[in-house]
Amino acid sequence: MSRPRAAGIEIAERDAAPVLEALLEMGATASLPVSGTSMEPALRAGDLAVIAPFLGLPRPGQIVLARVSGRLLAHRLVEVTLREGRRIYRLQGDAEPGMDGAVRREDLLGRVVAIVRQGRRLEVDDGPLARRRGLLRCALSRRRARLLRGVVAVAILGGLGLLGPAPVADQDATMAPAPEYRFGAGDVLSLRIWDGEKIDEMRLTVQSDGEAFLPIKGIGSLHVAGKTVAQVKQEIEQRLGGIYKETNVELLITKFAGQKVSLMGEVRTTSRTDSGPGEWALQGPTHLVAFLSVHGGPSQDADLMRLQLIRRNTQRRELNLYRAVFQGAEEDDPLLEAGDLVFIPSMSMGNRKVFVLGEVNAPGVVPIVDKIGLVEAITRAGGFTRGGYMKGVVVVKRGPEGQATLQIANFKKMFREGKMEADVPLQPGDIVFVPRRAIVTLQEVFSIINPALASIESVYIIDNFRKN
Repeated sequence: MSRPRAAGIEIAERDAAPVLEALLEMGATASLPVSGTSMEPALRAGDLAVIAPFLGLPRPGQIVLARVSGRLLAHRLVEVTLREGRRIYRLQGDAEPGMDGAVRREDLLGRVVAIVRQGRRLEVDDGPLARRRGLLRCALSRRRARLLRGVVAVAILGGLGLLGPAPVADQDATMAPAPEYRFGAGDVLSLRIWDGEKIDEMRLTVQSDGEAFLPIKGIGSLHVAGKTVAQVKQEIEQRLGGIYKETNVELLITKFAGQKVSLMGEVRTTSRTDSGPGEWALQGPTHLVAFLSVHGGPSQDADLMRLQLIRRNTQRRELNLYRAVFQGAEEDDPLLEAGDLVFIPSMSMGNRKVFVLGEVNAPGVVPIVDKIGLVEAITRAGGFTRGGYMKGVVVVKRGPEGQATLQIANFKKMFREGKMEADVPLQPGDIVFVPRRAIVTLQEVFSIINPALASIESVYIIDNFRKN
């Protein structure tokens, strides 16, 4: 019987994974498509899984999103153990016969709180009873697998003598460069020449002047920089044509270093040696999202909406990484060029935040990831307290001329009648205030919230509000 395909998150398996991690670390939620059958019937291929951050410690029985062996899986958390003083987590798909590899807390990204199936949103039961049922289902799957292994053990042992040694993986790091790739200073090439009688192999390094030393009579050196692999091969074959009757050339690359892009700002440093801020080589035509994924991705403080791309000709572009990943906006995921500078600003630099104050459970600053409305802002601030005046939630907005304007939202009416007019779209720097009673003037609002603003953060937009 074939093993079920792992229930992965298709859009986040590679390029989008760092962006997704940054969103979850900031407290945002994401709806992502599921592939695979290993979590059936709880998750099915084609479902949208709604991923949210953990509330407290991850609990056995929850369906979680985790980084396992380099990819993202939506599996059930089945076991938590201690190893060398650290918690180790084991996951398993509901339809799988065994557990996945062990992961650490930093590899658990979030929990599945709902699924969208055929247009309907279905909440995931995360209560104690539901978690116990999930754990029991996984335990029964493991027990059935152990019984099956016992039955076939003798047959397997009988065939072991026929097995030869496992093949050794090729350790040669050479690869064929993309047809469009143009060699540059620092690239290391692997050259093999067949003259009809023997094969000569040599390694060439492109020097700073663009030349590569070729210890062959009649050639000596060759200008390589700025040329494609086809152009260099053609030139070598033409030069050797007057020396040998038959010439065949194979040209590969062992180290990319000629086409580099600088990466600065809020970049995450991982266990890879080529991650974090720095100057990193392109390996052929590479889009922005793929490049960031390979080199660490954005940190949790990154402003995903305002990446800066600066070309060699000083042309500057502002890019929206959130839109590039989750909406497929090609204009926000350009091909990178040698000499590009990619700068990822922090949320504090971009001032992409709103202030939620007053009668909410967690007053303070709420970062804006993409778009945000009043309902989401209050939810992320912990929701209303018992003393909150839901009929008169105050929104202070900054007008086009810098003047402050007051807007009142009636949440009670919205909940009672199901009308979403009260869900006011918010912009960076807006102030949301939940009072204890009805408020009608700006002066009254600021007389109450001034102390809170001073203690939370001093931002130029807030200063502008106070002056008007």
